[in-house]
Amino acid sequence: MPAGPTDATTTPRPVTQSEPVTGRMLRILPLGGGLVLIGLGLALAFVALRLRRS
Repeated sequence: MPAGPTDATTTPRPVTQSEPVTGRMLRILPLGGGLVLIGLGLALAFVALRLRRS
């Protein structure tokens, strides 16, 4: 029966190279979603202007 947690469970594990990349990607995704919505809004505005002229 173990007396307590071992050093392996109490010490933080070192940061690997893949972790910061995924963290950055998660922050960029909302920005990309916003850019897509802005693009769709602009496209809809241009289509509405085109229909209004004709």
